Amino acid sequence: MIFNSHLDIMKRLVSFLHDELKIKDKNVYAKFIQYNRLLLEWNSKINLISRSSDSIEAQVLNSIFFLTKYPIPSGAKIIDIGTGGGFPGIPLKILDESLNILMADSILKKTNAVSDLVKNLGLKNTETICGRAETISREMPYIRKFDIVTAKSVATLDKLYSWTRNFLNDNGKMIFIKGGDISDELKALKKKEKNISAEVIEYRFARVYGIEDKKIVVIRSVKTR
Repeated sequence: MIFNSHLDIMKRLVSFLHDELKIKDKNVYAKFIQYNRLLLEWNSKINLISRSSDSIEAQVLNSIFFLTKYPIPSGAKIIDIGTGGGFPGIPLKILDESLNILMADSILKKTNAVSDLVKNLGLKNTETICGRAETISREMPYIRKFDIVTAKSVATLDKLYSWTRNFLNDNGKMIFIKGGDISDELKALKKKEKNISAEVIEYRFARVYGIEDKKIVVIRSVKTR
């Protein structure tokens, strides 16, 4: 395999990049190795992921799996809500340097850590902001400025839609990473919001990847006359 490394870590990610996403650039894997090291250093100071974790492999895989069916257009402007340790924003940026990404979290310690990760990873056009999504979305620099809003396991769909709708431009969409049964969430969303479309895309992978019962929900506003 092209991803040869003396560091025998994140083997599942190596396979996923090569076999599922058809990425053959070993520099991508090297960047994930660097991200792994830097985040675990920060995680010893503040909780970005579980303190018992010895790698970020699971978090990365659960941030990028959806690209196998739903690629993001090059150059897209993305806001990642509740980013925590930079998920899914940083993995998406590592895979596509053309993306413009703003990562938001309400906890200052986390956004400070993510800003440091971005700096040390050398990621361009990638910024962080501390604040609640529903507040930031009402601030002039961010209203209707984004092509995509994304979030990973942050809140229910109706809350996410309400908090982030103002971020999107006319052709914008929300891509929310979900797991488990979301039928009640979808009902609540559609009951509150009549002029939207919500597409659920299901995924199934080999068990070795540990990506279980994952899906994305793609939400768009439906234009009415």
